[in-house]
Amino acid sequence: MKTKSFVFLLAVAASLGGLAACKGGGPTGPEQPTNITFRGTVTSGGAALGGVQVFLSWDESKSTVTDANGAFSFTGLSGSHFIVTPSLRNHAFTPSNYELGTQSRSDLTFTDQPATYGSVLDKIAADFTAVNQNGQSVSLYSYFGKVVLIDFSADWCGPCRDEAAKAEALYQSYKSKGFEMVTILIDGSPATWATTYGLSFPVLDDDAESLWAIYGEGYVPLNIIFDRNMTIRYKKAGYTESEIVAAIKKYL
Repeated sequence: MKTKSFVFLLAVAASLGGLAACKGGGPTGPEQPTNITFRGTVTSGGAALGGVQVFLSWDESKSTVTDANGAFSFTGLSGSHFIVTPSLRNHAFTPSNYELGTQSRSDLTFTDQPATYGSVLDKIAADFTAVNQNGQSVSLYSYFGKVVLIDFSADWCGPCRDEAAKAEALYQSYKSKGFEMVTILIDGSPATWATTYGLSFPVLDDDAESLWAIYGEGYVPLNIIFDRNMTIRYKKAGYTESEIVAAIKKYL
């Protein structure tokens, strides 16, 4: 059976169940701790590694660069949830990030190594290039250092159309903070899709399913979120808006 036919049947089944979405918030919580400090170093082969960009995300969004001693710091922070992520093209780090709370830390040590690539959670994605709705080539790594949401869709997929109707608003909400969005269309015209839903971000042509063969799981829509080192942090078929927004905010 051709892949598109299989994906179509699963997409129809998903559409019958509807799309999960959740918006809103709870009561105001207690005052968040302030003056939190995080310090650490990045090393490679036992030596200090300078010039590595390091991002702080979640409750606060900041970035810095390691000095000649491989050191970095974030000071005067306020909040209760933080992630520290080093970012260097074609490099991996052990650990890939630190998820932190209200306790100051001065022992955040990252070890650098050449990247190995994959298409599942916690793997770094390899670069790829495809043609957008304007006939221009777009590469994934042109967005390196940003948080990226990729949405695999098809024009016959009802849930994909529902997601597309909300996509531009989502993109506009976070693009000024370092967020990028890309739709990869496994069936249909990227130009028609972009025009129909008023999309200003790239819609890429994957009619040959070369990218779907690498990343595809289950059915469309398939949403994948990459952190600022192109590590896959969220990957799920279907569209659950609350989950996707939470993951974007976590890594921004």
